[in-house]
Amino acid sequence: MKSITVQELKKSMEDSEKYTLLDVREDRELITASIDGAIHIPMMAIPYELDKINKDEPVYILCHSGVRSAQACLYLEQKGFDAVNIRGGIHAWSTEIDPSVPIY
Repeated sequence: MKSITVQELKKSMEDSEKYTLLDVREDRELITASIDGAIHIPMMAIPYELDKINKDEPVYILCHSGVRSAQACLYLEQKGFDAVNIRGGIHAWSTEIDPSVPIY
């Protein structure tokens, strides 16, 4: 499984690379903390909403700490997506990149 750090994600954002940022957390988590530009599909809904994910570019997958996103990554890889897990999730983003994003 491919993975990136939050620092690598930030660099991709700054370099305006083409990718889809997919947040697989639950609605209640998204209300607390999020990253601008992410599409939101809760992990359990992914099989039903594959058509909302662009298959023509890498899909960087985000959850709270990296566990659910790793599971989603494996699933999407099996479906032919270029899926990449974001290690540390939104927690790492909050602590290492953007302290204005609440930690929960």
